[in-house]
Formats: sequence, C-alpha cells, structure tokens
Amino acid sequence: MKLRGYFLYVLLALTGAIVIGLDQWSKAAIRQHFGVCPSPSDMYIPLVGQYFGIVYACNTGSAFSFFEHGQQALLYFFIAVALATVVWLYVRFARHANALLQVIFGLVLGGAVGNLIDRFHLGYVTDFLLFRIPPAFSFPVFNLADSSICVGIFLLILYFWRRPVGEQQAAPVEQEGTSMESSSANQSSTQ
Repeated sequence: MKLRGYFLYVLLALTGAIVIGLDQWSKAAIRQHFGVCPSPSDMYIPLVGQYFGIVYACNTGSAFSFFEHGQQALLYFFIAVALATVVWLYVRFARHANALLQVIFGLVLGGAVGNLIDRFHLGYVTDFLLFRIPPAFSFPVFNLADSSICVGIFLLILYFWRRPVGEQQAAPVEQEGTSMESSSANQSSTQ
C-alpha cells in the first residue's frame, strides 16, 4: 500500500517536471529566436496557415494577458487564490487519489510553476502561441504552461463531474463492512 502511495507522488512530480521542462525549453527557444522581449511582435510564423502560429509576446499580466496593465497587487492576489484552491483540492482528495488525479494535478502545478519561474526570473511570462480565426477572432497569445493549466483544470472539472459524490464516501464504508463480515465469518468457522 505504501509503495502505491509513493508511486502516485512520483507520478505527480514526474508530470509536473515534464510540463516545467517542456515549458521552459520552448520559452528559451522562442527568446533565443526572437531576441530581446519586445511589445507584442507583428512577426508571425505560421504553423497552420493563418489560424495557428507563433508570435512573441512578453506578458506582464496573468494567463492570457489578464491584469497586464499595472494591476500587480490584483494579479498576485488571484495567483495566490488559484494556487491555494489547487492545493486545497489536492489535500482534500489526496486520500482518494489515483493515477489520473495525480497527472491532472501535475499538469496544473507544473504549468503554474513554469509561469512563476518566468515571472520571478524575467519579470514577465514568455507567450508565443496564437490561435485565431481571421478576421473576427483572435485568442490571446499563450504558452505551454497556460495550455497545461487549462487542460488540467478542464480534466479536473470532468473528473469531479463524472465521479458520483457518494462513491467517495461509500468506498471506505464497503471496505469496513466487508472486513466486519469477514471477521464474523472467521469467528463462526473457528467456533
């Protein structure tokens, strides 16, 4: 049982480390290619025509450039609330953790740490992915850490939505009932 617990923690740490590694590697490659951080660049490198590509942007706000215009106190407040919520959810459901839940939390925490590394090391977050549907729709520029956080939160919502609430409470009760029945049966057979 302890071995399974250690495996789940290793899975969480490994997922987070992979996300952080890929995120930091991709951001370093973008900074090396584009040079010193400009304001949002007009240089667009298409990956899928005019719909998806690379544009270098230095984000001093939060995910998807929210709170970018000098609202630092509000930005740090929301970052703290978001991290506290994720940690609370993890602690709350750690007893019922499984491999999928560990990977989901690894995605969210790895993405958050990836962006915090940029924020504390550079003073901004390197964003470079642009999705748009010309001429009317252009999604804010984002990075792999933002994607990891969004995918993780989406999977977390799906996980808790698809999992019945009673299932979490019924599992320990069934195990206790089974062990009580087993011990009663063992006592009867010995007499």
